[in-house]
Amino acid sequence: MKKACVGAMDKTPPKETTWGTFPNRLFFGRESTVTWGDSLEQFNDVLFQENGMKVDSDSPLFDLSALQLVQNNGSIPLAKAGWYGNVVCAGKESDIPILTMTCTLSVLEKFTSGEVPLRPPAKAYANTLVMGLVEGGRLSEEEAWAYIDNAASKPL
Repeated sequence: MKKACVGAMDKTPPKETTWGTFPNRLFFGRESTVTWGDSLEQFNDVLFQENGMKVDSDSPLFDLSALQLVQNNGSIPLAKAGWYGNVVCAGKESDIPILTMTCTLSVLEKFTSGEVPLRPPAKAYANTLVMGLVEGGRLSEEEAWAYIDNAASKPL
C-alpha cells in the first residue's frame, strides 16, 4: 500500500471462507495502485476506497437495488471516476451473490485496443494473490506463480 486506508468500518470477520475458480479472464491493467467483504456495508467501504472516494456509509454506492441490478444484468457501472467502478456478479454460492469490482467496459475497450497497456502486477500484489491461491489448496506455489504470470502475459 502506498496510501493508508481505513478499511471496512464493519470489522466483523467472515462467517465462512469458500474457495473456487471462475471461468473469467484475469488481467492486470496497472502495475500498482495507491490503495490496496463479507457484507454489503464492507463491500461499499472497499468500493469507495478503491475508487479514491471518502467512505460514506450514509450514501452507499452499492445498495440492495444495485445488488438486484447486478444479479440481473451481470455487471453495473457505479463509480465513473474510479479505477474499479464496475461491479460484477461472478455467480452465486449457496444462493449468496459473489461480487467483485473491476474497470468499466469503456476502459476495458482501451485495454483491448492497446490504447492502455496491460502490465504485470506489482510484486507485492502478485505475492498476495499467490498466497491466496496456495491457501485455497487448489494450486501449489509454483502453479500459482505460473497462473499469475500467464494471466499477466496473455493479450485480451
